[in-house]
Amino acid sequence: MDLYRLLCAFVMGTLLCLSQLLTFLRVPVSAEWQSLRKAKGFTALACLVLGIAYGSSALMGWTFGVPMLLVWFVVAGLQALLFTFTCVIFVAPQTSMRRLVFRNLIPIAALTVLMATAFTVRPSWGWVLLVCGVVCYLVQLAFYTRYFVTVYHSNIEYLEEVYADDLASRLAWVKRLFFSALVVGVLAVAVILLMNQIVDAAFGVIVAIYYTYVAVSFMNYRSRAAFVVKAAIERGETDAGLEPSEREQAQPAVKASGDLDHVSEAVDRWVAAKHYLEPDVSVEEIARQMGISRQALNDYFATVLQTPFRTWRIEQRIGEAQRLLAESPDIPTGDLCARCGYNDRSNFHKHFVKVTGRSLAEYRVSQQSQVE
Repeated sequence: MDLYRLLCAFVMGTLLCLSQLLTFLRVPVSAEWQSLRKAKGFTALACLVLGIAYGSSALMGWTFGVPMLLVWFVVAGLQALLFTFTCVIFVAPQTSMRRLVFRNLIPIAALTVLMATAFTVRPSWGWVLLVCGVVCYLVQLAFYTRYFVTVYHSNIEYLEEVYADDLASRLAWVKRLFFSALVVGVLAVAVILLMNQIVDAAFGVIVAIYYTYVAVSFMNYRSRAAFVVKAAIERGETDAGLEPSEREQAQPAVKASGDLDHVSEAVDRWVAAKHYLEPDVSVEEIARQMGISRQALNDYFATVLQTPFRTWRIEQRIGEAQRLLAESPDIPTGDLCARCGYNDRSNFHKHFVKVTGRSLAEYRVSQQSQVE
C-alpha cells in the first residue's frame, strides 16, 4: 500500500471512530442543551462523511480532477459553517443559528451547481468560477470570524455581568477552537488549488487531529462550561418575563436607613457563612441567598460600601487565601484555588497580585520566612 492510501486509511479510521464517539455521547435532553445536541449531531455526521470519503480514497485511490475540486469546495464551505456554528453554541447556547445556516447553505449550493454546469458546458468558465468560489470562500471565512468575535465578546460581557466575575480566561478555549478551525479552513484552500494526493492526505491527517480536538471539547463541555448553560437558562427566564430594565424598576431601591440595616445584616450573615467562596453563583442567586432583591444588593454596594460587588468579593476571596496561606504556606495551588471559590487558576493569580501586590510565589516565600 502506498503512502497516500495508508494515510487515507488512518484518517478514515480516526474519523469513523470519532463519529461513533460523538453519536453516543450523551447530552441532556432539556431545551437549553438543544443547540449543543444539534452541533454534536452535525459534527458526528461530518466525521462520518469525511471518513467515508477518505475510505474511498484508501480503497480505490482518487484521481484529482473536476469532480474532486467540486467536492472539496462544498466540503470546505460546509466545514467552515459547521465549526462556526459549534463555537458559537459553545459560548452562547441560547443563540439560534438557523438563519445563519440557511443564508450560507444557499449560496454554497448555488455556486457549486454553477461550477458543475460550467465545467460541463465550457471548462474555461468552470475554472473562472472556481477562482471566484475560492474568493467567496475566503470572504465567508472573514464573515464567520467577525460574527464569532462579536458573539463571543457580547456573551463574555453578559456572563461577567451575571456572575460578577472575570470569565474570559475560562472560555479562552472556545476562541482557540475557532481560530484553529480558521487555520484548517485556510489550509483547505491550498488543498483545492494544489490538487496533489500527498497534500490531500496530509490535510486529512490535520483534519483528523482537529476533529479529535473538537470531540474532546464536546466531552469536556458539561464540566468546563456548565456555568454558560446556567446563565443561558437565567436569560431565558428573564426573556420570558420582564425585561431587565423593567425588572430593575419593579424592585425597590435601598433608601431608608431601615432598609440599609436589613441589607447590611443580610450581607454580614452571607459573609459569616462564607458563601462568597461558592463558585459559579450568579448575582441573582446571591441576592436570593441573602433574602433581598438584586437591586437592593447593587444599591447597597454602590451607596454604602461604594465599591462594586465584584471587587468586594474578590477581596474577600483573596483574604481567605491569605488566611489559608498563613496557616499552611505549602498548600497546593489547586487546593487553594478551589477552597477560595476559583475554577480558573489564571483568574486566581491575577486577582491575588491585584489585591496583595505580590505574586503567589512571592507571598509563599514571605509566609515561610515568617514561620521560620
